[in-house]
Amino acid sequence: MKIFLPFMLLFLTAFAVSAQTDLFFSEYVEGSGNNKALEIYNPTKQTIDLSSYFVLRFSNGNPTYAEGGITHLSGTLASFKTFVLVNGQITSTSSSPACSPVLQAMAQQLDGAYPAPTYMNGNDAIALVKTPGGVPPLADMSNVTSVDLIGQIGLGAAIVAETGWSYVKDSTLSYKNSTSGLTVTGKVINYIVQAKATDGSTFGPFWMSWTSDHSLIRKPSVLGGVKGNPNPFVVTMEWDTVPAVVDSLGHLVYKDIWTNLGSHKCDAASAGINEAPAGSWMSIYPNPVVDHFTVSSSVALKEVEVFSVIGQSIYKQVAKKGQQLIEIGPIELEKGMYLVKVTSSNKGSAVKKILVK
Repeated sequence: MKIFLPFMLLFLTAFAVSAQTDLFFSEYVEGSGNNKALEIYNPTKQTIDLSSYFVLRFSNGNPTYAEGGITHLSGTLASFKTFVLVNGQITSTSSSPACSPVLQAMAQQLDGAYPAPTYMNGNDAIALVKTPGGVPPLADMSNVTSVDLIGQIGLGAAIVAETGWSYVKDSTLSYKNSTSGLTVTGKVINYIVQAKATDGSTFGPFWMSWTSDHSLIRKPSVLGGVKGNPNPFVVTMEWDTVPAVVDSLGHLVYKDIWTNLGSHKCDAASAGINEAPAGSWMSIYPNPVVDHFTVSSSVALKEVEVFSVIGQSIYKQVAKKGQQLIEIGPIELEKGMYLVKVTSSNKGSAVKKILVK
């Protein structure tokens, strides 16, 4: 218990301060048995060396990844491409089935032995982090830069015995169970699906949980990872569930669907607004910003456009012929991180972050 508070403070701080454009989870496969996979997408214009990246699993509401496992990624990930990490179990035991060889054939990397991150079961938070030089994360996480997060870390008893996260909050649901034929009433509390029905039976509203027995795809509008520990974690803010298929009994089935794995549609690839090195030809100041900023360039400018971190164009100003200095503002922006795309007359475009205070 002594490690809980300092660990959580350091981890939440890491997620709060990291805002650079980087890799993010683009697909989440939580299927039957050990049919589990995580897809990672590169929204930048550069090939990224994965040797500095780790996937961590915070098991069953745990505030640390000690029981959930850690995997060191390897290889490289090209611009606008995906990297697939799949559960690596190839033989079955009495309590743990092998992962599908079809799914494993889609992997760029097979995960390690239990308790590796791809042994998730719907109520585990999964984090993508990186460290300088790819050294293992320290126990206090002080050398970690957070990159992305699925779920909410440190919920403890609120989720340890439950099924996973839903898309509705504080709802009581009644439906007919397909196995027993009985009407069942279950609850969703703060987006967490309760594992048992209100009468104590095991037939809870499992179908409401999007993070167990489901495949999820990141929305195309998402251009970067989650940098803070969400409270609460609302699945539908950034994720879509893969459409169900109809099984031989006519039931809708959401698990073991990975037909989209290995590619990802992201607005970053078409909009070209991902952060890239700006070079020496332009600068933005002051940064952080209060209500205005200046773009200075060594060459003639064409236009300046401000985007939210999810790719929404907020403001655009066209430069006059030969203009090399543009003052933007005063404009009203909520506090937070924004992307500024600066287009020149002969050097193309570059993007830089600004922080609005």
